[in-house]
Amino acid sequence: MTKLLNQTKNRWWRRVSPLQLIALTIFTAFFVSSCTKTPSQLGADLLPDSTLQVVFTDTASIVAYSQRIDTTRSDELLQSYIGSIHDPVFGQTNSSLYTKIITSTVGHRFGTHPKLDSLVLQLTYAGVYGDTNTYLHLHVYELAQDLFYDSVYYSNKTLSTLGTDYADYVFQPRPNNKVFIGSDTVSKVVRIRLSDYSTELGEKLLNADTTVLDSNELFMDYFKGLYLTTDVKTEGGALPYFTTNTPTTMMTIYYSNDENDSLRYAYTITSAIGRFGHYQHDYSTASQPFRQQVIDQDTTLGKEQFYVQGLAGIKTLIKFPQIKQFARSGKIGINEAKLVLPGIESTPYLGAPARLSLIKIATDSTYTSLQDESEGTDYFGGTYDSVNNAYEFRITQYIQSLIQDTTQTNRGLLLFVNNGSIQPERFIFSGTHPSNDSTVRTKLKLVYTRLD
Repeated sequence: MTKLLNQTKNRWWRRVSPLQLIALTIFTAFFVSSCTKTPSQLGADLLPDSTLQVVFTDTASIVAYSQRIDTTRSDELLQSYIGSIHDPVFGQTNSSLYTKIITSTVGHRFGTHPKLDSLVLQLTYAGVYGDTNTYLHLHVYELAQDLFYDSVYYSNKTLSTLGTDYADYVFQPRPNNKVFIGSDTVSKVVRIRLSDYSTELGEKLLNADTTVLDSNELFMDYFKGLYLTTDVKTEGGALPYFTTNTPTTMMTIYYSNDENDSLRYAYTITSAIGRFGHYQHDYSTASQPFRQQVIDQDTTLGKEQFYVQGLAGIKTLIKFPQIKQFARSGKIGINEAKLVLPGIESTPYLGAPARLSLIKIATDSTYTSLQDESEGTDYFGGTYDSVNNAYEFRITQYIQSLIQDTTQTNRGLLLFVNNGSIQPERFIFSGTHPSNDSTVRTKLKLVYTRLD
């Protein structure tokens, strides 16, 4: 075999002319030298009399300051907050629930001479934000005003109620505690008796006309629903949140009639009925720097720190006022633009938001998503980095658009808690030019290439 290969090799070399050998040698030398170039040198010989200059900077000017969120849509949410919490920086946050309740079956009959034993509202925990050792004072009222599933409700909306408080119930929000119902054990629920202080609502349900019991539409007009709220906490507190469209969230009436004792009937809260959360923030009890920036609208304080907060709390406006100067200095290509947002607290109070959102202000009243976001979360960012206690957004295409189109109005970006209608967390960011430590600050990291 070796002899055969040598013979083949010799025959091939005999067929190559001297000129072909010279050309092959030159090509090989050129190929080897090209492979030794660094990535920054590749293609440089294609631009005679010009050298690409790649530049890094994190000193681009940024303006950032926080504002109140007027309201957020809060109807038909997957979880509902009912509670109160006092934050040493953000002040008080209170959350309440308005909800319809319907019969579990149409056409139920309570029998002859029904007699009320008790009326119990059961809520299913989804979790707790805050101190599970705190005591919350819950109140439950009957709605006097209609609530409709096909209507839109925002978190600042209120409905009128009737005067009787059916709960006046004090509890600790502890989802892992077990509740005993007869011989059964149930976990992750809180049970509130609505008949201890007044039997009026229980009697109303028990004595409903048969025409009302034969139609959920008529029943929802007869009994418009419930309003659940708690007393305001001036220190500590918690915001327990409940899953309201689950079979274990219900209102049960216990009764007897002439024929039977120990009867029960359940009313339910389903995904197909109206409900919405009411969120209220009292920032008068917040820290002084917070009040000066958010309430007094001292935008310069964003140099020190700024904020976001869920449940229709706080958003931050971010602008890059001098970014268009890059366009005046020549042709610029943005290789990468990262907005870095470090936290000012070493341990965020009650945890940080899992994710933030960043959107573009198109006009004074409309917003659009950034083109960078279409590349996916792994590229765009916005998730909490617990190691560095920070958030990052890659906004390369947005910054490039500001440089390329100098005629567009730069209204800036809005930063807020993602899914803020059901996320109560908040975060304090190090400002754009903090006086205590200029190295830990909000910054825009730019890698760009000068093209001329």
